[in-house]
Amino acid sequence: MPAESKIGTMGKHGATALSIGLGAAILYLGAHAVTGRQGLVAYVDLQAQERVLEERVAALESDHADLEARAARLRPESLDLDYLDERARITLAAGDPDEIVFALRD
Repeated sequence: MPAESKIGTMGKHGATALSIGLGAAILYLGAHAVTGRQGLVAYVDLQAQERVLEERVAALESDHADLEARAARLRPESLDLDYLDERARITLAAGDPDEIVFALRD
């Protein structure tokens, strides 16, 4: 066999080794793309965390709006005397939870 044909062609074993090496590299990169730190599994986990945090934000915004409304009822310019009386009774433990208060007018 001439020397040129051996140099220009890869042997059968070399081609097999190259195929195995490339296959292993593709498998490694594919596995890393799925399970790696920035892979598909991490992406799905981050999406789930985002949904949970968005729900928490919505709940906190609702609580904030409720507290703002309660605070507005106690401001001097819009004081709600019934609400003030209710809060005072609760704070001072001056009434029962099922108590009904009637305002009598002269």
